[in-house]
This record gives sequence, C-alpha cells and structure tokens, in this order.
Amino acid sequence: MISQSDRIRSQLLVLQYRRGDEEAIRELVALWEKPLFYYIRRLVRTEEDAWDAQQAAWIRVVRGIGKLKNLDSFPSWLYRIARNAAINYTRDNSKLEPLLDEEMNPVMVETGEEQCFAATDAKAIHWGLQQLPAAQREVLTLYFLEEFSLKEISSITGVSIGTVKSRLYYAKTALKDIMKKEGGRL
Repeated sequence: MISQSDRIRSQLLVLQYRRGDEEAIRELVALWEKPLFYYIRRLVRTEEDAWDAQQAAWIRVVRGIGKLKNLDSFPSWLYRIARNAAINYTRDNSKLEPLLDEEMNPVMVETGEEQCFAATDAKAIHWGLQQLPAAQREVLTLYFLEEFSLKEISSITGVSIGTVKSRLYYAKTALKDIMKKEGGRL
C-alpha cells in the first residue's frame, strides 16, 4: 500500500526524471516495486512470471513517462501498464490462466454489510484469492490491498465503475464462501 505522501513523492520523482535525473527513476522503482509486484503476482501463476511481467512493465513506464500528462494519475497509469504487461505475458505464455474472464453483467450492488476478515486470516485469504477467477482476484487486490478507489480501478482495468462494483461484490461473496468452505482445512 502506498501512502498519500508516497504518491506526492512519485510525482516529484517523475518530474525529476523528466528533467534528466536518472537517479529519480531508481527511486521511483524502489518506491513502487513491492506493491506493484504484489499486484502482478495476483495476475500470473508464478513468482518468476511476476518478475518477468514487472520488468516488462517498468520498461514501458520508462519509455512512456514523458507522455504522462496528469501526474496525479501516475498510480493508476502505472498499474494499467503493469496489468497490460501481465496480460501480454499471460497471452505470450499460454500455459497461464487468462487474466480476463467472460464479462459479467454490471450490477449496481448497494449493501451496508461489509464482509470482513480478521488480519490473522491473511494466509488463508491469500490462498482463497488464488481460488478466484483472475478478474475477481484483481479487483479485490486493487480495492482492499492496494486501496485504489473505484474510479482508479475502473481506469486501471478499462471497465466501467458499475462493472468494478459488480466484480467486487461477486468477488467478496465468492471469497467469503471459499473461506467458509475451506475454513476447517486451512
């Protein structure tokens, strides 16, 4: 999870890199490497695949950083590039699960009841996440673990906010069911 101050620091590093400070890109990578890897790792099958996809993403970031118009959108821009790198890696290495599943019908779901899990359940939750379809796993990771807004997730994934809400609802429900079903065996 990246804090608000780290987001602002990222904007400054982007500006410094654009002005020719090569060290700024190293600092930017150091700042975002862990959360970005965590996200990509949820999209591909192995740790090695995640490292490869992340490397491809950073190459694209370095090549395209000069074209980024709105510095406030750096995090969602970065994650969109990482997502596309993971999709491309998945497509190029067909042994992997496709990232994009069939499109769910967007449903506006308003519920006052949040489905929560204790922090002590982290290992079980990570196992449960791996049991979900990739699109559901992705929105849960972006929303709860990376703390992106619905609008940012929509931008990263390229789907409407309604679809994000729908995937989030179905993913929370599916994860809760998995956790209940497997509770005794985890």
